Amino acid sequence: MRIVMTALLAAGAISAPVHAADLATIDCVAGKLDAAVKAQIEADAARNLGEAGKRPTYDPSVSRGLNDAATACAKDNGWTPAATKAAGIYALARIGVPVAQRVVGERGFDSAALEDQFQALPEETRDRPLTAAENQELIKAAVTDEDKQTRENAELLAEFFAFLSTIQYAAHDFSVG
Repeated sequence: MRIVMTALLAAGAISAPVHAADLATIDCVAGKLDAAVKAQIEADAARNLGEAGKRPTYDPSVSRGLNDAATACAKDNGWTPAATKAAGIYALARIGVPVAQRVVGERGFDSAALEDQFQALPEETRDRPLTAAENQELIKAAVTDEDKQTRENAELLAEFFAFLSTIQYAAHDFSVG
């Protein structure tokens, strides 16, 4: 997920007044994305969640669409480059999480219980990207059924928790950026 955000670094060139971004405006990016980009994010998220052993990737149109929308929103809202980047990352995860919820449900996991598990982490942990060790602990706690303790399920849950983590830390970064 972080790979596609490289293009959003280019949005850092936007000049904007330096102040914290208003969290109420963070959904601007998703609102400015056209239907084709949103559909591509959903398709790529579904593919990524179904491909064990591969790093998640997104079509180049996703990076372009997110960058264009984030740039427009930054201009409209006076976001800093850091807030602009965070809003793009947030939009990608926010659009992808319903797909992740569906896929984990199809694999026999309760997405609401997984979300509760993530929310039980301390706020300072949720407000930054999860470490590999923290992610591993979440996965271990989520997969108590020995039959479900597979590499594929571990990868699926790692991606699911990455979506949740990204939404949380991107919103935090946005509000302080």
